[in-house]
Amino acid sequence: MSNTIWNAPNTITIIRFVLSPVFFLFLVYGYTKPALILFLIVALTDFADGWVARSTSQTTKFGEVLDPLADKFMIFLAIVGLSIKFDFPYWAVPLIIARDIVSIGGSFVYFTKIRGKWKARILGKATTFFQILTVLLYMLNLQFKFAMLILTIILSFSTAIAYIIKGYYALTRQ
Repeated sequence: MSNTIWNAPNTITIIRFVLSPVFFLFLVYGYTKPALILFLIVALTDFADGWVARSTSQTTKFGEVLDPLADKFMIFLAIVGLSIKFDFPYWAVPLIIARDIVSIGGSFVYFTKIRGKWKARILGKATTFFQILTVLLYMLNLQFKFAMLILTIILSFSTAIAYIIKGYYALTRQ
């Protein structure tokens, strides 16, 4: 693991942080097509940074912290923007964000108490994928978007519960 901050994967993650508010502004000001294109680019950087980091052995502690925060920031801005300008239900925003708050809190506690890395599990990665898919379906106004939203909320809660259990076991084993 490298200690450098400036490498390709971290730069991709920082680009995601910078482009997410631009996407949000396009979305809330009604520039739907540019917002959609930008969201696709931002979402692809979510997959690209991890792949580049692993395939080139450029993982860093900075990237391990920044990448999940960038994911959560991207999704947060997307669902808030969708609830402002689209028919995305307001009540769904806190339900989706709750998983992210648990994840951020859990990773902080895990790092400070255990001094280890809070690794994303397959359920967490699947949840992020379904969150991205839900945002895309709402932006495209596809018919089955609400069903995908319900599935995403179920996955978000399942992930939050898994993170709570993981954190509980990690803390009680010390």
